[in-house]
Amino acid sequence: MRLERFATSYGLATCVVLPLLGTPLRAGAHPHHHHHPATATHDQAAQAEVPAGPPLPDGQIFLPPPPGPDTAQRAADASIYGATRVLENTPRWKLAQSDNRDTPAHMVSAFSCAAGFTLPPERLPELVGLFTRLEHRLTPAVQAEKKLWNRPRPFTEAELPRCIPLRAELRQDPSYPSLHATLGWVAGLILADILPERTAWIMQRARVFGESRVVCGVQWQSDVAAGWMNGGVLYSAMEQDEGFRQEMDKARAEVTTLRTTMAAPPAAECAVEADAAAHPPQ
Repeated sequence: MRLERFATSYGLATCVVLPLLGTPLRAGAHPHHHHHPATATHDQAAQAEVPAGPPLPDGQIFLPPPPGPDTAQRAADASIYGATRVLENTPRWKLAQSDNRDTPAHMVSAFSCAAGFTLPPERLPELVGLFTRLEHRLTPAVQAEKKLWNRPRPFTEAELPRCIPLRAELRQDPSYPSLHATLGWVAGLILADILPERTAWIMQRARVFGESRVVCGVQWQSDVAAGWMNGGVLYSAMEQDEGFRQEMDKARAEVTTLRTTMAAPPAAECAVEADAAAHPPQ
């Protein structure tokens, strides 16, 4: 569904967002972010569970800062946010709702159409386990980046339709860079390594997975683009780790064995994903 068809429909939504672009963002002063002792305890517990491995590159160095007020990119973010609100209740909206579930098991199954055969998580414990450990390892790194820039979510500037209910923790979580897009890009790179002949389709799905955050109305387009860069750099660093390569070998063997026994995924689901890929929000 082409977004340009809805020019008159989203004009009002864009007008709601654009006047807010000149509002300066104060680093470390998210209007809905409050520090609680319970949160600190949770963060410490999460840090303790981070899998071992060599240090990851510092995204605070290689990532660009989020767009500032009165910049062309900030205006583009607002325009895209307004434009995508008209996708509410469409198949693309429902795909974004599904992609909001970023559990390792869902991320495995989400790439079935891209892989060309069904990927049932319950039959891929090595791959799901690899995704789980990577999520535990990457999440603290991305959260540190988020805290540095402390960019508010789109819905804090204009209350327009979202594809998911607004939870308090989501309102408090900074928007830049996108953790969803980072994890989705890494998942794509892993599967592209395992199934190199399907690389184009797999990375297309990784792109759509990140774009679902924009369609959902919970992150800006530039948050997602930063997540893609983040995922690429972090994956490149993890490839140098011998332990990671050994886990990749186990996951590759598991997928290769399963491949010959699995049917193609539902054609209707694949058609929705293909249409989403052909009509990106930006």
